Amino acid sequence: MTKYRLKMAFIIAPLFPALFFLIMPFFSGASYTGRYDILLILLFSLPVSYLSCFVFGWSLFKYLKKKQRLSVLSFVFYGALLGAVIFYIFGFGFSAFLDSSKSIAPSLKELLFGAFFGIIVAAPFSLIAGIPLINKQQSN
Repeated sequence: MTKYRLKMAFIIAPLFPALFFLIMPFFSGASYTGRYDILLILLFSLPVSYLSCFVFGWSLFKYLKKKQRLSVLSFVFYGALLGAVIFYIFGFGFSAFLDSSKSIAPSLKELLFGAFFGIIVAAPFSLIAGIPLINKQQSN
């Protein structure tokens, strides 16, 4: 794992949720009809994804490395947990910003979507960064 690969992981991995939002309508037979749909998706998803990756992902990376637990499996597992929490927090904040009612308790659907987004950032990040699949120090 080199500094270059780590930088590339931080640059590339947070793009995956935005790509998911851009590609998904085409798989469901829908398309973007509004003039600014794609721009709005990018303006919302990219800052949330990069901010979350830099604040929470970097902290997770440093913590797992310090505890000698850094592996693709552990990073993706904790990335899924963080993704669920972050998805809920941003959803709650966004609904408060729009003065919309939102329950304090997250729904299972929200948690699953958040975990999915955590996985689609954490998995490419760990593979690009060159994190080992299994931590050999952990298995001894």
